Amino acid sequence: MILNRIVGFFLNPLMMGMALIAAGVLCQTLRRYRASFALGVCAFLWFWIWSTHALYMALGYGLEQPYPPVRAESMPKADAIIILGGGVGVNTNLPYAEMWSGADRVWHAARLYRAGRAPLVIPSGGFEEQATVPLLLDLGVPRSAIRVEPNARNTEENAWLVEKLVKGLSGTDTNRIRRVLLVTSAWHMRRSLLNFERTGMEVTPAATDHEATVLWEKGLKVADGLPSTDRFCRNSGMFKEWLGYWLYRVKYACASSKRESRRR
Repeated sequence: MILNRIVGFFLNPLMMGMALIAAGVLCQTLRRYRASFALGVCAFLWFWIWSTHALYMALGYGLEQPYPPVRAESMPKADAIIILGGGVGVNTNLPYAEMWSGADRVWHAARLYRAGRAPLVIPSGGFEEQATVPLLLDLGVPRSAIRVEPNARNTEENAWLVEKLVKGLSGTDTNRIRRVLLVTSAWHMRRSLLNFERTGMEVTPAATDHEATVLWEKGLKVADGLPSTDRFCRNSGMFKEWLGYWLYRVKYACASSKRESRRR
């Protein structure tokens, strides 16, 4: 987890753009004026491209496309619905939790529950008791049908802490929670599945929050090539998602290789 954060900190659009600027300043100091000018142009183009709506549509749609929206009634039945936190924020100064763009996750989980897809809803992540649970109650999910996993800080912890929670449920619950519907934003689903499929549960993706898909289907416009600070932040988030997926892949491949070596 720490290594992922370190790599993610240095390999992100902002830091790489700043590295180009720093290299240009260094070349200017060394009187390498052509190299300095070239690096400056590269930095300008770099920040421009990463600030465009067009790149957001491409990056986001690439992540979302394998997990298209499916009506709740068409999803298979399961033993539980897992919601990955991050779509709702909580603040003790506010009477209600603040719904961010990812709040679609909670809405979709409630849809699945009301459609009879599973009898149990499991929100996972910090502050879900204060943030997600009240919204689930407002949407008609009874408190008796909700179990909260409150400690996960990232997607990897979501997976193994939910697995631990499921195994710890007493009585018949332990025997029946095998198949789960995993609810998260479509752009986050690939990395989530990579982690949850390592558990002993049978996982079916129930993606929601298809923002990039909606934009992609509207088609490109000239204005989509203009820079925007908001899009720079969103594109950085999409890049983080792509990078995080491959970092997890490398981590798990190394772990598997070590286990194979020990067996020999």
